[in-house]
Amino acid sequence: SGSDKTLRNIPREERKGLLILNFQNNTPKSRAAEFLPWEYGLASMMITDIEEIGMFNIIGKERLKDVLQQQEFQLTGLVNPDSAAKIGNLTGARYILTGSFMEMSGTLRIEAQVFSVEKGTVAGTAAVSGKTDQFFDLQKSLLLKTTVFLDALLNEEEQKKLARNIETRSVEASLNNYRGEIALNKAEDLKARGKADEAR
Repeated sequence: SGSDKTLRNIPREERKGLLILNFQNNTPKSRAAEFLPWEYGLASMMITDIEEIGMFNIIGKERLKDVLQQQEFQLTGLVNPDSAAKIGNLTGARYILTGSFMEMSGTLRIEAQVFSVEKGTVAGTAAVSGKTDQFFDLQKSLLLKTTVFLDALLNEEEQKKLARNIETRSVEASLNNYRGEIALNKAEDLKARGKADEAR
């Protein structure tokens, strides 16, 4: 199937576990709500591209949720090396990618941090900034910078292939799309929680 086409042919069992957390929205209050969907959206774009490299097993949010609930572990804002090591060991992640973004009057800055769970350190931090309506190009260049810290350097051919992964170049369409996905996820969560309550 088309979804099995990855840039690298590494068997799933040999791939490294990678956990990608939602990005923190540091947009000033007056416009923060407008860009809220990108907390999930930017993480989602990174997941799509990194999946395609074929070197990592992306650890699902469900797995993370279970672990956090079991451990009564609070995940607020950006992770520090201690909590990264803890979450990594509990979920089986070798790396954790977190990030933040800020939109101000037509300019977007996105930052990403990669934690190495084994070393218990920050493997690297990358940042990009530019015009908000070029968010897709900004996300792609952030991705290329983070692959360095993930030991997943891409050659030119691979970079070109990933650059073609474009959902939409419209800021509005992208925010609406992720707003819809978030609502859907919430509805599914509530449904699952309702079922769990009934089973008790």
